[in-house]
Amino acid sequence: MVVLEQKNGCILLENKKINDNRGWFSVQINADELSKYGFKRIVQLNHSLTLEKGVIRGFNYQAAPFQQMKIVRCVSGSIYSVGVDIDPHSINFGKWVGYVLSADNCKLMLVPRTFAHGFITLEENSEMEYFTDEIYSFESAKSIRFDDPDIDVDWTVNGKICPNENIISEKNRCAGMISDLRKEMA
Repeated sequence: MVVLEQKNGCILLENKKINDNRGWFSVQINADELSKYGFKRIVQLNHSLTLEKGVIRGFNYQAAPFQQMKIVRCVSGSIYSVGVDIDPHSINFGKWVGYVLSADNCKLMLVPRTFAHGFITLEENSEMEYFTDEIYSFESAKSIRFDDPDIDVDWTVNGKICPNENIISEKNRCAGMISDLRKEMA
């Protein structure tokens, strides 16, 4: 596991592939390696399939005491994965980091506990997995609007993909703004 970039708390990791005449092999998750970055245990593995290109999921997070650190990877297709710092005491509050994750590039994104996470699908039939270090709690599950102007994420990648705003969950459509979160957590 190699660190490609650390930015505003998120870490982009890459796993080495061992290629041979059958295909390839790669160790995707190594607990000893992940513990160096504060990821102590894997409690849950989540897997999603998004059928259409341009669909946004998120920004989702869990409030305390069920905050989750996540390791995000794309196992089929490709996504643009975005983490937003939602810690009102952080100098990076409201700043975001985005990376293209695909089945081909074998990259993973480590998303800290104090971040909300979202992604847009860059291809049809994109599958995403994320490993968490805390259980899911329905009562603690929260969202921030994907189009919050205070965050101002550019959901296009190389000018090619625009959000399909017709396919958004009710939870994400009704989500609050990051300014509300700052007031709530202050």
